[in-house]
Amino acid sequence: MLQQTRAARRVGIVDIGSNSVRLVIYGSRPDSFRPLFNDKATCRLAADLNRTGKLNPEGRRLAEQAFQRFINVATLLDVDRLEAYATAAIRDASDGAEFARHLERISERKIEILSGADEAMAGARGVLGAIPDATGVVGDLGGGSLELVRVANMRAADSDSFPLGVLRLADIGSRKDLSRHVAASLDRTDWLQPSDPPGSLYCIGGSWRAWARLYLSHSRHPLDIVHQFAVPAREARDFCAMLTRMSDSSLAELTQVSSRRRPHLPAAAEIMLQLVDRIVPERVVFSSAGLREGLMLHSRRTKPGKRDPLLTACTRIGRSGARQRMTPGSLMAWVSALGLGLSPADERIAKAACRLVDIAGMEHPSYRAEHAFMRAFRLQAVAIEHAERAFLGLVLAARYDGRIDQGWTKPAWTLTEEDDRNRALSIGLALRLAMTLAPGIAEARLRREAESLALFVHPDFMSPEVERRLAALAAALDLSPDLREL
Repeated sequence: MLQQTRAARRVGIVDIGSNSVRLVIYGSRPDSFRPLFNDKATCRLAADLNRTGKLNPEGRRLAEQAFQRFINVATLLDVDRLEAYATAAIRDASDGAEFARHLERISERKIEILSGADEAMAGARGVLGAIPDATGVVGDLGGGSLELVRVANMRAADSDSFPLGVLRLADIGSRKDLSRHVAASLDRTDWLQPSDPPGSLYCIGGSWRAWARLYLSHSRHPLDIVHQFAVPAREARDFCAMLTRMSDSSLAELTQVSSRRRPHLPAAAEIMLQLVDRIVPERVVFSSAGLREGLMLHSRRTKPGKRDPLLTACTRIGRSGARQRMTPGSLMAWVSALGLGLSPADERIAKAACRLVDIAGMEHPSYRAEHAFMRAFRLQAVAIEHAERAFLGLVLAARYDGRIDQGWTKPAWTLTEEDDRNRALSIGLALRLAMTLAPGIAEARLRREAESLALFVHPDFMSPEVERRLAALAAALDLSPDLREL
């Protein structure tokens, strides 16, 4: 079982996987998924595992070299707690346990060989930490195995592990043989069934990330971010079917994918296709957080979802470089006064915008709006979908510029509907007005009436600029501006 360990300021995870050995070092914040250090060595321990039953000899040499190097790196970077885990290749190979003990002797570091169940649950924990509302099935496709876990309501339930890693499937034979082999493995579990309501298939692992990057390019998606990129299940299935039929020469032309990943795309696509057929999800969603993030959260005894990782990140980012410290709650009260009827999801993004309200405060005035939009659209954060990134970016564009129809906002338009854009404009204009009144906002009040938008403010804070910004906000709501003295 996974070890219970004390909380640490800086946690390092060494993942001795079937395809690579990786070291990731996480900082002092347990809810931050942005590593301080992230490096890997491709070792291919599971190459030929199906045929020989043993670890690849060259892979052993490379893995030992990488493991020793990462131990030294962790020491140099003052890691408080370093933990090492091994997954499917070492778990299943006849010489795997012996190799793990060898690494322990030369490094004086303990290595925990994860069971299939523990590997599955760690991957699910990582996804739930980064996507707290995840509902459906988490799939972690590695070089040596495939782990599946059903998740809902911040909890993991059914799980299973299959010897379907892309390296182990490389010598199966023809594409038809591969399809039959995958089906035979998946058929042995009885919980892979459609749910009501349907959830999503959450994909983690390098081969599925390569699939996502290829689809991003193929669909000309405006945002090159894999995390929480969502594809309708039918479109994902069609793309998988195309990849499973591609010849080796055609695969070689897919330059968007690294040469090491290209040969494994048909196997990754075949597995995704069969999972889509079995669980009938609404969407296929990709997660950059998985096994290692789950192990990090476990080592810190951090419960996924205890705090909203997006709002936590926005609070931290918003405080750095802000000219004025505004209370997010007071700004959100202005947004609530507009009576926009925001959904819980939109309200959450509005709260994020309130935390980022002065994100471009230290930039040149001519570029604040564009800078704020780009930072929000490409935000280094989890728990935010691509359409939500677009919504957040448009809010901040309006907050700084008073409009959202600039050329640099067009990528966000392709990810939003007209109603979304109208709400984003109104929220942004409300924040723009609030920041104009920042010194006197504590006493000022905004109230939506039948045909007007009333602003109550102390006379000392009335100005032509306040009048103009109130008028712009009222016009966006199809109301008349009404400026009143307190």
